Amino acid sequence: AKLQDMMICGLKGLSAYREHARELGADTIEVDDVMSETLYFTLTNVNFNFAEHISQLMKVGSAGVKVMDLLSDAHTARLGVPSPVKITQNRAEGKAILVSGHNLDMLSKLLQATEGRGVNIYTHSEMTPAHGYPELNKYPHLKGNIGKSWFDQSKLFEAWQGAIVVNTNCIVPPKKSANYKDRLFTYKITGVEGAQKCEEGDFEPLIQKALELPSVIGFDSDETLTTGHHYKFIASVLDDVKQAVLDGKIRQFFVIAGCDAPGKEGDYYREMALSLPRDCVILTSSCGKFRFNDIDFGVIEGTGIPRYLDLGQCNDSNGAVHTALALSNALNIPLNDLPVSIVLSWMEQKAVIILLALFSLGVKNIILGPKAPQFVNSAIEEFLSEHFNFSYTTNAKDDLQRILRG
Repeated sequence: AKLQDMMICGLKGLSAYREHARELGADTIEVDDVMSETLYFTLTNVNFNFAEHISQLMKVGSAGVKVMDLLSDAHTARLGVPSPVKITQNRAEGKAILVSGHNLDMLSKLLQATEGRGVNIYTHSEMTPAHGYPELNKYPHLKGNIGKSWFDQSKLFEAWQGAIVVNTNCIVPPKKSANYKDRLFTYKITGVEGAQKCEEGDFEPLIQKALELPSVIGFDSDETLTTGHHYKFIASVLDDVKQAVLDGKIRQFFVIAGCDAPGKEGDYYREMALSLPRDCVILTSSCGKFRFNDIDFGVIEGTGIPRYLDLGQCNDSNGAVHTALALSNALNIPLNDLPVSIVLSWMEQKAVIILLALFSLGVKNIILGPKAPQFVNSAIEEFLSEHFNFSYTTNAKDDLQRILRG
């Protein structure tokens, strides 16, 4: 039952990425077949074999690898290959729409619809990496980012005077007393009681609401964020990265990424990032980066290589794998022997498909936190520990001492 719970969670994340890929025209038939087969697998009284459950989970993981590659290719084909960009954080003005979620196709259509309308567009949470894509960044009314991870919505949306649209999962249901329900819109299957639905391709009600509302005030921070280090961009500077490793200028790469959750436990990831020696590079993705993306980590000494590389959204987690595989080939070092450590935060379904994808590729030594998923029991933990050297976070200081090389 626990393994089937993991399957169902993985399928939920898989279906989200599949939906975005299909919106962009990708052929997802291989992924669709795994999804239907796995749902059948979980039917009552079909299978009670532990090894076959593990095998099916690896199939789901492989489908996760496939769908993230499909989605990444679809994004870059439509929107161009991202490049690093510094954007404003918590600075806004004028008539405005705040976009929360993951759907870049929807954002592209909204930017087209609002061109020349006197409405500024701002991103929130997992929409932040949108700024790196040339076909989105070319719009001068795509201004900057507001807020942090998804769970700040209630407080943030109360303070935000403009219109709001949420286009995917990771939504906090408004309280009954919330002052923003009449200016909250949702897109496609995303829904909230009292919010207005943006029908596909028709953003006029959302735009009109933004124009009716007062100009946004109170967001005047001088903060900035950096994003846009997509793995296809990193591939263009791989020779420099390889040389920095060979020269001993880069000691180790740390993938500190994942789905963030409310609570002080998530401060672990900030402490880990802050504790890294200056010759270490952070690769990140998903909303977990909002625990530490306000920090200027600088560059590796003697190089122009940033110590902080934002690969993008949670669906861009495949970027860490592509980067590691490229380094493995360039350095002629087996994947699991690379100076790469993976420390992930877990919250919901998409984090499960990412974890299964990594396992399906044979990636070992993953550390997961801030607490164990409810569907992982002792038998599953023993299997993952034995075959993947999988473990949980303890405290940042001890974990770093355990995994830091040299």
